[in-house]
Amino acid sequence: MHHILPHEAALRGWLARRRAPAAFDVDDIVQESYALLAERERVDDILNPRAYLFQVAHSLVVRSIRRARIVPILAVEDLGLLDLPDDAATPEQRVIAHDDLRQLAEVIATMPGQTREAFVLRRVRGLSQREIASHMGLSENTVEKHIVRGLRWLADWFAGGGNPPAKSSNKMKREQRRAGARARNQPGH
Repeated sequence: MHHILPHEAALRGWLARRRAPAAFDVDDIVQESYALLAERERVDDILNPRAYLFQVAHSLVVRSIRRARIVPILAVEDLGLLDLPDDAATPEQRVIAHDDLRQLAEVIATMPGQTREAFVLRRVRGLSQREIASHMGLSENTVEKHIVRGLRWLADWFAGGGNPPAKSSNKMKREQRRAGARARNQPGH
């Protein structure tokens, strides 16, 4: 029950704020919610325990109101306003996540050419190493090395506090030579 119990206070507060709490007993709804959850073989497979608990409680409230002989009009109105707590990202969280993705894209853009291409094809597009090797005209072993290099690049970036890894002058010269050789081998040169 360590997945569910931490949400009891929030559930009680949510139930107490219903416009027609007289239509049901908060303690009864909480107790019945636990009873239904206890009937499950396990609860650790529930992806969002809080939302699940609130949905169970809401269903019990609806059932309670439907079975009541006299239903306050506010309770009927309340059924239409399902305002379960939303675990979706807040606007601030979305902006932060968007900024993190932008920064990640910038770091990936600073990776050496083939490393970047192999990394994006594998980690973003989901191609297999064999497909990438065929697409890039490289061996699968070389593709794997590029992907590992890309992962190290990101690890160095995170370890460096969000600063792209510095290239050694030898690496930069090698990359420039390779880029020049690739450009010369392109049709039309």
